Amino acid sequence: MNTIVTSKEEIMKVCREIVSEEGLQAVNMRTVAKRCNVALGSLYNYFSNKDELVLKTIESVWQDIFHMDRACGMGLSFPETVNWIFESVRKGADEYPNFFTTHSLSIASDGKSRAKSTMDACLEHMKEGMAAALKTDRSVRKNVFSEAFPETDFLDFVLNSILLLLLQQKKDCHVLLEMIRKTIY
Repeated sequence: MNTIVTSKEEIMKVCREIVSEEGLQAVNMRTVAKRCNVALGSLYNYFSNKDELVLKTIESVWQDIFHMDRACGMGLSFPETVNWIFESVRKGADEYPNFFTTHSLSIASDGKSRAKSTMDACLEHMKEGMAAALKTDRSVRKNVFSEAFPETDFLDFVLNSILLLLLQQKKDCHVLLEMIRKTIY
């Protein structure tokens, strides 16, 4: 038994390993305590119940799969940023099989709204990253966006297209990238 207090970061690392190896449904208090080599009661010092543990695991997996901070400062064009997002999430889907389709099923109904909020926050973060790349891409045609073709709707379309391609398990997003180039350059 581990007598040294385990950190939340170490617990989340173990939880991500469990999700990667066995799926999100395998994350529970007993399994995590055993894998962390701590007493079950010690785990309750960090998480009040299984739902809280699973929600924090979902957040941790989303952060591991995708974080725009990795792309910021790389000077990527808008299409390069879209491709980076697509590749990051696709690789994450490979690393965490079935995570995207099962995470809302893995917690009790009262926690589902928190799980959805976590996913929505991550998607909003992706959209913010795309918006920043769009603003800094000097090759974008001036006045490409208008009242009839607002930038926010364009970003929503691109993000929804990325998600659809991922759900279809496409290996690349080259058609979407070409559509973007033909639209904004």
